[in-house]
Amino acid sequence: MSKTKIDCEQAVCLSQELFHAHFAGEPEKWFSYLSPDSIYLGTGEPALFGRDAIQARFKDFSGILLDILTEEYHPVPLDSSSALVCGQILVQNQRKTFCVITRFTLVYRNAGGRLQLSHIHNSYEYVPAGETPSLKLDLNTLKFVRSLILKQHSGKRIAVRSGNQTIFVDPYTVLYVQSQNKRTELVCADQVISCNSSLSDLARELPDIFYPLHRGYYVNTLYITAIRRFEAELISGAVLPIPALNYTKIRDDLLDRIQIKP
Repeated sequence: MSKTKIDCEQAVCLSQELFHAHFAGEPEKWFSYLSPDSIYLGTGEPALFGRDAIQARFKDFSGILLDILTEEYHPVPLDSSSALVCGQILVQNQRKTFCVITRFTLVYRNAGGRLQLSHIHNSYEYVPAGETPSLKLDLNTLKFVRSLILKQHSGKRIAVRSGNQTIFVDPYTVLYVQSQNKRTELVCADQVISCNSSLSDLARELPDIFYPLHRGYYVNTLYITAIRRFEAELISGAVLPIPALNYTKIRDDLLDRIQIKP
């Protein structure tokens, strides 16, 4: 498999193209991007393993043609040759009698200079007309994302004093660190650790992937999926505040750290 650097912007554009084809009743567009070992998980569907199984299940699907009302795509680079795109799409049937929110997670890898889908997860939910839900990852997607995070071991851990014990924490499993009631909490992919150190003391032990988003927060920039006015959203759905006075500088700093440079 090629190790050519993956283009996250290309992954987002492709995701949008594939979903537009799907809601237009053209599922075959997806088939050409499936890897031989693709996995599909979806609401009301059996788990499907492999390109052939996915294609066999959906080859005759035309579905009800749906109009896209709003859509969000959030890229997350996983390593140099793979990336995740998660988000949500609000669609409406052409008679405008119902709406459906689709939440998705797509994992791409670069294979010989071409993007391939290795994992697809979709969940569907009917919503009241006129309501546009915010992006919140469902439980199955969150579990999958957590498993990806937990696989990104740094090789070194930081020692954290918690009560009368020392806990060794892999910083790549930490989503963010916050000051909480005169203590410091490490919010990880699989647990929350309360430690004795102050945030400023603990910050000296954190690797460069962490950024002081706010005087009470250090965020792991690997897991930021969206930046908007005065807040940043993480892959878990958590939203952290950005001070209004420093918003522009923080936004620019984060963009410089997060974006893949040519």
